[in-house]
Amino acid sequence: MTDEPPPEHPHEPRAKETMTMRVVVNALVVFIVVVPFVLVGAAVWLLVQRQRGEVVEAEVIGCELEHNYKSTAQYCMARWTEDGVEHTGPIQGSGDHEVGETIEATLRGDELYSRSLTLPVTLLVLGVPMLFIPFAFVRRRLRARAAPQP
Repeated sequence: MTDEPPPEHPHEPRAKETMTMRVVVNALVVFIVVVPFVLVGAAVWLLVQRQRGEVVEAEVIGCELEHNYKSTAQYCMARWTEDGVEHTGPIQGSGDHEVGETIEATLRGDELYSRSLTLPVTLLVLGVPMLFIPFAFVRRRLRARAAPQP
């Protein structure tokens, strides 16, 4: 008689997963699948809004840091002329490194948006490679389903 264990059967039930583990795995999968689309979507939105609206020359007149207990945000103000009338208001996507400089901005309503490509390009550089993760996952699942069952 040998002490070898009996061969494994492919139809044996798998070990039960705990509910906590299932929730953690599902949350991780959703995070990995959703984040690339959010990054790329935000970059595309920024590029589209950059192209829409009136292009104006704006002087960044100052920036302030706002501290919360969890985060810090920077808000900048700019001055621009529209139809011969001088306006002052917030500018999105600008930073303190541009204070005192005149930059191109897109005017939409009462708000200015910086035409800088730094943030959209950064989001695309981070998001596009990450898009391969969900596509590879879906591709692998589809191939596994299409494979002939023994």
